Amino acid sequence: MLGYQEKKINIGAYISILIIILILITIFFIMYKYNVEGEAVPPFKISKMIVVSSAKTENLELVDGIYNAEVLQNNDIKISIEKNPEYKKEAIIRKITINNIQINPKETKGNIEIYRPSQGEKLYEYQEQYKISEKIEYIGAQETYTKGEKLQISNQGGIIDFSIIVKNLGNITYNENEAIKIDGTLLKQIGIQEISYQVNFDLIIELENEIKLKTKITLDLPTGDILNNGIETTETTDMKTVFKRI
Repeated sequence: MLGYQEKKINIGAYISILIIILILITIFFIMYKYNVEGEAVPPFKISKMIVVSSAKTENLELVDGIYNAEVLQNNDIKISIEKNPEYKKEAIIRKITINNIQINPKETKGNIEIYRPSQGEKLYEYQEQYKISEKIEYIGAQETYTKGEKLQISNQGGIIDFSIIVKNLGNITYNENEAIKIDGTLLKQIGIQEISYQVNFDLIIELENEIKLKTKITLDLPTGDILNNGIETTETTDMKTVFKRI
């Protein structure tokens, strides 16, 4: 009789252990699925990203009929964030942050820098006051506005603008009466035969209800063949970004 009771206890223990193992396996697969796929229905999503790559001149000087200018390689980036139509609850953006910026220069010479939109007439003025060293913040507001001291994005979605450039590539000189084309072909004229680098960053959407969602974005720059084509534009509408809570 005692042996029968011991056998029942052993079977019960085995069943308990099996249940615990099955629970742990289920938790593991749920966590793995979330790690790969992220939020099933995030409140907001990236609906489009546009990258326009080219080159331009800065710090233009005219001396004795000869122009001298620095050549920059520039990439103007727009990220469109919109409310997910499948998300049925209320969602209000408090802030959107781009941080953890990592730059892989590969074989590119020069200095890679990131700038927010300027407060002047031009969309971008590559001055120290607009240079981003650590992060870009867009504050949720009634409408998107990039000309103020603080960048704003509509709390129901809008567009984030920033520019990534390469400085110290070289200078171009030309006669006062000589017409030159201001685009990516300038790079070949100053001896640049190849330019390729990568920028990675986290994009974090913080909501009024304290939910924070993060995704990682990788940009291979410049887009297209600007050395021969001058200006290249890439528009991506199927980014398949994965947002995870933090």
